[in-house]
Amino acid sequence: MNITVRKTDKRFTGSDILHYVVDIKNGSLPVIYTRFSKAQKLKKFQEVRDWCIETWGMSCEREHYLQLLGDEFEVNTHWCWHSEFYDIKIYLRSEKEANWFKLKWL
Repeated sequence: MNITVRKTDKRFTGSDILHYVVDIKNGSLPVIYTRFSKAQKLKKFQEVRDWCIETWGMSCEREHYLQLLGDEFEVNTHWCWHSEFYDIKIYLRSEKEANWFKLKWL
């Protein structure tokens, strides 16, 4: 299982607010090849997401996060996630969160 942290750019929705993205991959094979690898990836995502909840508190899906951010609703200022089919990512707000994440997971 490979976990990488990288800076977001204009290709990422919300890159002006969420400056780092965590990708969880199943090594060199694409997820679509085996059912077992999909389950492994989802399990690792849940493990990482649970750690983020314990560390920074509950957040929400990225699309909801970006919509609520401009409204009068209070959102978690540290992180959110994106999950669409098997494209699963954790988004971190700043270098501070990215460094804390790296200390734990890399």
